[in-house]
Amino acid sequence: MKRLYVATWGNPLEWQEVEYQCDGARKRGFASAVCAEADTYVIFVLDSVITAAGGGRGKRVNPHAVAAAKKAGLRVNEVGEEVSVEPPQCEGWRAYARRYVEELARVIGIEAAVVVTAALGRLGRRVFKGNPDIMLSELLWGLWQAVKGLGAPKGQLTILLDVTHGINFMPTAALWAARLVASIALAAGYDKVVLQAYNSTPYEWHYVKVFSEEITHIQFPQLPKSPAARALYYGAPLHYALLCREIPWPSPPAVEPRCQGGEIHYPPLGVKPLQLYEELLTAAGCPPRTPTLKELMEWRLVRVLTPTARKVVHHELNSVYNALRNRKLERCTKLAELLPYAFEDPEPCVEDNRNFVAHAGLLASHTELCPHGDDYQIKVNLNATMPCLEK
Repeated sequence: MKRLYVATWGNPLEWQEVEYQCDGARKRGFASAVCAEADTYVIFVLDSVITAAGGGRGKRVNPHAVAAAKKAGLRVNEVGEEVSVEPPQCEGWRAYARRYVEELARVIGIEAAVVVTAALGRLGRRVFKGNPDIMLSELLWGLWQAVKGLGAPKGQLTILLDVTHGINFMPTAALWAARLVASIALAAGYDKVVLQAYNSTPYEWHYVKVFSEEITHIQFPQLPKSPAARALYYGAPLHYALLCREIPWPSPPAVEPRCQGGEIHYPPLGVKPLQLYEELLTAAGCPPRTPTLKELMEWRLVRVLTPTARKVVHHELNSVYNALRNRKLERCTKLAELLPYAFEDPEPCVEDNRNFVAHAGLLASHTELCPHGDDYQIKVNLNATMPCLEK
């Protein structure tokens, strides 16, 4: 089992060291990450983290954050009891944010990957002109890179989401991104993803699990747009295997802020977050070659389709396998010649795609089985069946 810890961090300048109660153990630190045990640690911050302030009105400033800011090359401004930080220039803004948070994580004994995303709203003396789409796209990409870094996908992946220090919309965005990443991980090769959310109780600092779910099949928040992703959605794995290799690998949605006076602007992204999710999902499970009949029957990806789609695929493939049990084909043969209940359908999906979905994309009059050693290669007529993936 592999464990990925993801924390939302707001403004570390305002945090103080406390004694956390971590499932029976007591650990001292200024962040609840001291309670976590994982293979990889990820910290999600907004790029406004390096323009924050702390202290004043009788509040203390976190001295570790001040030291980390200086070590990262930030300007540290002290006015009375208040301390604020800022980057020395607008260029390289994200790099400063990463160095700052990496230094802070090391103080509590963690080597963390830092995912920096756009901010939005008025924070301190600046107005950040980001938007939720940019934030979610950057976070989704960053979390998926962390999952890939865990190594070969197999068995169970546990995502530990700590929202103790998240501000405003950060916990919601992180939970949404984590659920999307869970589906991508299933497509890539994990059997199951367990997502657990943690928080710390005020003043007592109990590190508490507040939410948990098991994700065992790919989720589709909306009807996919690409034919390859729709093939997964409808439970047509052979069509997916044929189409996914034609799709280019997605590019990172990296943006760098631009400073215009007191406003921070971001270049527009060319991809919406759910479109990026669809691209990552499609790429994650794409096989290097078209699977044979036996390989389709054993394909792990089929097991993480939605429960209904999985049963339909298994039923159809078993029907084909049983039809071949007592015969040996010498040439490519249409399914319509092998299955007693099959009927000819020269123009499928003219009105709807019910028949396509009901047979896992293996339409009898547009699917052939061709001898392939002691196995069979299944060939589908994409020209005829593509309209089924457009409905």
